[in-house]
Amino acid sequence: ASLTKQLQKQAEELSRERHKQAKNLDRAVVDELRQLGMNKAVFETRIVSSSLDEDKNACNEKGIDKVEFLLSVNPGQDLRSLAKVASGGELSRIMLALKTVLTSIDSVEILIFDEVDSGISGGIAEIVGKKLLKLGERHQALCVTHLPQIAAFAEHHYLVSKQMQDNQTFTKINPLNTESERINALADLLGGQQITENTMELASEMLHSSQKKIRL
Repeated sequence: ASLTKQLQKQAEELSRERHKQAKNLDRAVVDELRQLGMNKAVFETRIVSSSLDEDKNACNEKGIDKVEFLLSVNPGQDLRSLAKVASGGELSRIMLALKTVLTSIDSVEILIFDEVDSGISGGIAEIVGKKLLKLGERHQALCVTHLPQIAAFAEHHYLVSKQMQDNQTFTKINPLNTESERINALADLLGGQQITENTMELASEMLHSSQKKIRL
């Protein structure tokens, strides 16, 4: 009985701290989502707390709280569970926002982002590239992208391609070890079927500008 009372006290202290920090998390994540082009998004951490007085099994190693992330992407849309409401691209950007906010305490070593460029372009894409670069200072960050504004910020580049052989499709991943290979790959993302000299110059400028920011 004494241990149960002590457990309840500590669980309630943890729960109060969670409720307080949840509001800070919500504000920080919404701010990040604004920067990532999701200007109308609403993010909310819902915490439902139980009591040992009502259920002796209410507490586990994580406390007495059940935590759920809720999201509304468009105005007038009800808040719904993040797992049910977000598309692939939106989910990647939301995870990027969460990881950016939590990076100092996150113990996950490898982060993989796919479709993080879905529905964005231009200046927002560059912001995403910078945030991924920042995450790379604390984690191993891998990103699959079709946008040169994002790809240019990578410290290491790999080219993913598909090839047909004996009526079968194979996916190949080749490291781009030289500067010219990286520029050519960026030019392919920038240009159409015909890569012009201007496209190559723009790709070179984009790579050098982004890599300079990495060194800074």
